[in-house]
Amino acid sequence: MSIHNRPSRAVEISAWRVRRPLGADAVARRDRGGLGASSIAVACGREYPGSVTSPPRAAGRSPELAPELVRLIRRLPKAELHLHLEGSVQPELALALARRRGVALPGVEDGLDGVRRAYARPYKTFREFVRLYVAISSCLQEPEDFCEVTVALARALAEQHVRYAEVTFTPMTHVTRGVPAEIITHGLAEGRERARALYGVQLAWVFDIVRCFADQAAPTLELALQERERGVIGLGFAGPEEPRWPYAPFAEVFAEARAEGLHALPHAGEGGGPESIRGALTVLGAERIGHGVRCLEDPELVALLRARRVPLEVCPSSNVATGVVPDLASHPLPRLLAAGLEVSLASDDPPMFSTTLTDEYLRCAAAFSWSRGQVLALAAAAVEHSFMPEAAKRALLDEQRRVAGGG
Repeated sequence: MSIHNRPSRAVEISAWRVRRPLGADAVARRDRGGLGASSIAVACGREYPGSVTSPPRAAGRSPELAPELVRLIRRLPKAELHLHLEGSVQPELALALARRRGVALPGVEDGLDGVRRAYARPYKTFREFVRLYVAISSCLQEPEDFCEVTVALARALAEQHVRYAEVTFTPMTHVTRGVPAEIITHGLAEGRERARALYGVQLAWVFDIVRCFADQAAPTLELALQERERGVIGLGFAGPEEPRWPYAPFAEVFAEARAEGLHALPHAGEGGGPESIRGALTVLGAERIGHGVRCLEDPELVALLRARRVPLEVCPSSNVATGVVPDLASHPLPRLLAAGLEVSLASDDPPMFSTTLTDEYLRCAAAFSWSRGQVLALAAAAVEHSFMPEAAKRALLDEQRRVAGGG
């Protein structure tokens, strides 16, 4: 059936709202006439013992990295374009949410130390990573939960001088386990407003579709269109890059998304090779590619990406942690840059990969002997590749130049 002949958006989304018993607070909010932003503001400002913004530092940072370059990287105003909300939750906050909602996190039997170990241990398989990711997602059940993780992310970004981030979020993961869509959207909207008011961080949402679940694509689009005025800028696409989950069933949804002004921002070329990237370009109309590092296996694809100036969101520590490359020294980032491709740095799921955006700059600058000019060029590229308004882009680029000039 054509997307244009589907039932109304409200009907489409409501078909996915598998109801579950609400907690007493949520019932009270509902009975007072809705899930107003002010009703969850207090919970969004909670702090937790220990740091929720400083993940463990990976070993191997070169002591030869010039102190002046370290200071520049730490002070430089930044943008981040590949960052998952559910994957941004620090162990301390995850444990607090799990206890509040009665969720069994991996390692929770040993308290915070156990949860930290679950985060820090190497993932032997992608399934291990997904198990932790899904457990964290299961802790998000009420508006204040979605708000809290959003505000915590903004706090972490602000500490790194990140001014703007495009954050991927997978709404149907939560809707299909019984969280009503309005619970999610009110929590995200309140968190986004508080991120700006408290920390000066502007967040934009990319609503993600998991390629294993083609039946969730249309409801994701409907929800994204509904939430455009509250920061949704595009559709993402993630999940195993395998032939049994092709792009074709998603073509119509992405075509409508683009027609409605949403951007197409799929993952590709991480677990899959060049054909996966080609599919993202030709079938989904990708405007940027999440990861894309395996494009180098096909010179013709490299030429196509370069000619079309399709940016790649490159997440080096993530690629090491998930086994795309054996170590940072082997990462193809230098070759991507040498090929003339458009590239920005990103952190993906920062605490799960023991990184931050600042760490990505520091580690790569050390591993690849970057100059001050290369660091500044990559920081500017993230701004240019973003979908923030043009005036905001110019302002952030001006701020980068002032900081680089010692202002």
